Formats: sequence, structure tokens, C-alpha cells
Amino acid sequence: MMWKYLFAAAFFLVAAEAKSPAEEWKASLVQDNADWATAKHAILKINDAAYVHEGEFVSLIGDPAKPATWHWSKGKQPRAALIAGFAKGKPQIFKNGKLLPPEVLSKGIDIAPGVDVIGAPTQMSPGEMGLRIMVYDQGNKAAKTFKGVDYFAYDPAYRVTARFVPDAKMTPHVFRTSRGLDKQFFHAGDAVFALQGKTITLPLYGEDNVPAKLTGMTSFFKDQLTGKGAYRAGRYVDVEKFAKFPPASVVIDFNYAYNPNCARSVYYNCPFAVDVIALAMKAGEKDPHAAH
Repeated sequence: MMWKYLFAAAFFLVAAEAKSPAEEWKASLVQDNADWATAKHAILKINDAAYVHEGEFVSLIGDPAKPATWHWSKGKQPRAALIAGFAKGKPQIFKNGKLLPPEVLSKGIDIAPGVDVIGAPTQMSPGEMGLRIMVYDQGNKAAKTFKGVDYFAYDPAYRVTARFVPDAKMTPHVFRTSRGLDKQFFHAGDAVFALQGKTITLPLYGEDNVPAKLTGMTSFFKDQLTGKGAYRAGRYVDVEKFAKFPPASVVIDFNYAYNPNCARSVYYNCPFAVDVIALAMKAGEKDPHAAH
């Protein structure tokens, strides 16, 4: 009998702690704001970024007494605080003439008080990898003046369950990016759902064409609000939490639709959206450059 009451108490405790989709969404905005402005490597703390092709090198130049001056310069420059390159498919990082182990890139390399560098391999074009490397300033004015993300109010009507139609060929699709490069994703399949009385077929893309490795998919979409209250280059929405690919159905919550990082930062390489939803999607993130 005691176990019965203990089980019941645990059940009600879990039920009390469980959050509704709207509550989970609201909590996620707190993390969004941190990622933009207050986390150590927040997007708006970036001073400069370099995208390095195979065989290329860049040098980090700046005044230790003036954090905002740190920037990347092409080639190997004398008296550089850091030299970064990409050779034979791997990052090469030199500090004070010493080659550093590649794993330090993800941890952060200190340059001056309040200034450090992180980086990672990135796709430069289909079949070509390179290095994206960024220098951060903890006192960056853009982060200090950030007023927070701006989303439409949560609307449960924009949380849909869609039938998933997989693409057996995992067809490659090349997107043009904000830096004038090309980035390849793979068409994982289409989500088919009803919204506002219309049947919508929305392509979903993955970063890998091996089904067993696919744990998430993304839609890059425009809609009737694009450029009219929603970001002009389109928005993204991610689909996750499916047990195994291909799922029979997926849940898409457009309240989580977000702008590419390029909406507020010039330092990213963002795919332009090409797929269109023929509706005014009054859900998700608004255009940060438009008055609301």
C-alpha cells in the first residue's frame, strides 16, 4: 500500500513540474537572449570572423588595451597575436610561433583581457571544408545595448503534427549564403500538414545523407510576412525529437521559427530560404530591423 501512495505522489510531482508547450517556449526565449548577448561566446560579442579555405591563413591583429580593435587580416602577418589556417583538412593554429592542438579552438584561446578566440571546421562549399574562426570581446557594445528577441505571441494553432514523406534519394540541395558562398544540405523529405484551411507541403533538410545519422531536420522558409514584419531572408524552424529516421510523422512548432544569425550579425554564413509557405505565418521571431 505504501508503494501505491509513493507512486501516486511521484506521478503528481512530475505532472506538476511538467510544462505546457507555451511555457516551454517562453522559457526558451531566456536562453535565446543569453545566446545573443550574455553568454561568454554570445553572438553579439563577436568582434570579427574569418572564413578560411584550404591552404589559406589569417592573422589576428589588435591593441591589447583596446578590445574593439581586434580583427582578422589575410595571410601570415608579423607580430600577429594568433595565426590561423586550414591545411590538409585540419585547422592549424599558431600562437607565439607554437602550433596549438586543434581541440583548444572549441575551448577558447585567450588573447587579451576580455578577448578570446574560438573556431571550428565548417562547410565552405559542397565537398569543401574550411575553418570559421571568431574573436570575441566581452565588452562589445552590440551585446550591451541588445534589448532582447522579439517574437509573435505564442499561438497553439501553429504547432502542427505533419505526415512525413521521406526522400529515398536524400537529394542534395545547394543553398546560396549571406557570404556569397554555397552550402549543401540534403532533402530528407516533406512534411505535409493542414494550416488555416490549406494543405502545406514543406521540404525538410538534413546535414547528412546517411539516414542513421539524421537526428534533426530544418526548414528554410519564406511566407507572406517575409519582408513585412518577418526577416527579409526568411526564417528557419527545426524538427527534432523523433526516435528514428524516417519518422511516420513529425511535430513542427512554428512558434519556435527563428531568424538566421545573419539577421543581427554580419559574421555568419547563413543559407537563404527558398521554400515558400503561402500563408502569413504570425508565429516565431519577428524582423529585428522592422518597427512593431
